[in-house]
Amino acid sequence: MAKKKTVQEVQAARERIENELKMKNQKFKALRQQEKELARKERTHRLCTHGAMLEQYLPPEEYTNEQIDEFFRTLFRIPEVMQILNRIKEQTDEPAEKE
Repeated sequence: MAKKKTVQEVQAARERIENELKMKNQKFKALRQQEKELARKERTHRLCTHGAMLEQYLPPEEYTNEQIDEFFRTLFRIPEVMQILNRIKEQTDEPAEKE
């Protein structure tokens, strides 16, 4: 027959589990913070990379931010430009679908 646990044994087990839960919660929070930091770093890297590409074609010393904004607003209203972008995106997505 199984031995019955005392109140002290049950309390000790509960405290042990509560401590484990606290540690798991702390680890979860740390991992969530790490995930946010990595996502921020990826975004910063992407923005810097895209900005560098943009500056190859539209040097900042020649155009204001307003002019560049107007250029892109106009450019992306052209249906042919959107078709080209969609075609490029589809070509990029195809290899991932084959895997």
